[in-house]
Amino acid sequence: MCFLAVIIFTSSAFATATNNDNANAIATTANASRYVYLGGMAVGLSVKSSGVIVSNLVEIETQYGLVTPKSGLQAGDIITEINGRKIGSSDDVDKILKKYNENSKQMELKILRGEKEKKITAYPVVEKYTEYYKLGANIKDYAEGVGTVTYIKPSGEFASLGHPIQSTDGTIIIPCDGGNAFNCRIVGYNKGKKGNPGELRGVFTATHNPVGSLSGNARFGVYGRFCNLPDSELVPIATRGEVKRGKAQIVVTIKDKPERFDIEIIKTVSQSTPNEKGIVFKVTDKRLLNATGGIVQGMSGSPIIQNGKLVGAVTHVFVNDPTRGYGVYMDWMYE
Repeated sequence: MCFLAVIIFTSSAFATATNNDNANAIATTANASRYVYLGGMAVGLSVKSSGVIVSNLVEIETQYGLVTPKSGLQAGDIITEINGRKIGSSDDVDKILKKYNENSKQMELKILRGEKEKKITAYPVVEKYTEYYKLGANIKDYAEGVGTVTYIKPSGEFASLGHPIQSTDGTIIIPCDGGNAFNCRIVGYNKGKKGNPGELRGVFTATHNPVGSLSGNARFGVYGRFCNLPDSELVPIATRGEVKRGKAQIVVTIKDKPERFDIEIIKTVSQSTPNEKGIVFKVTDKRLLNATGGIVQGMSGSPIIQNGKLVGAVTHVFVNDPTRGYGVYMDWMYE
């Protein structure tokens, strides 16, 4: 199976809360009954890491030729401290390197790798043209991805993706220290085939103007708060015991706005503890099958609707059968 984080949404997906004179009354009722605004719109997610993320290692051009600095770093590592100093951004790393000189001792780095914290020693080298010391690692402050909004509470709090944004090697959930949600637009898609999951292609728009902020990157999704409430319908959340085999729908954006597509829930897994793969379903809607081949990357977080209730969210696709996918129960994602 394959995680599905790769998509986005349109600038018209959200309207101001003031477009409904009864918004406050609805919000009060909805909160009391576990009602939420239905998602299905795509969103650009930019998670600010607690530390800096190593995206890849590079050689440095020195006066002696190309050199790979000794550091013990690996792609996907998150640097949280250098020589006892907390690292909050790539600027912090730059400042430390600019003060580094030939009389300095080696650098002691504290990193997160997989689920473990490690200490490693790094030996920066001088870059020939800038004469600055370099670690030989490209780093970034944010982990960015695209996914689908699952629901929005009347308070503006939202959930998306159905699974976390992880490091490039998939071994660690990126610790969230804030971040932003952005409007995006879909520019096309690659059709899914057996052994080759497709993807929805989208681009962030208006990056100077976020539509929301992020507060968490957790096992069952990326969470945050939108500035404005959506122009969407209120639906109740089902308990996992209410989910049955049979007809259902997923809400997906593959063009300009969210659409409902028919699926068949073929298996429900009895779960007493939280787990991602509680629902197994098959796409039956010919419109979606003809367009994308079924479930593709970028549809993660797409709401699953059955009997008028939000029962779950799409999380994975079967690599060898893009018409089939997994979903997480809304009980786990909502709580």
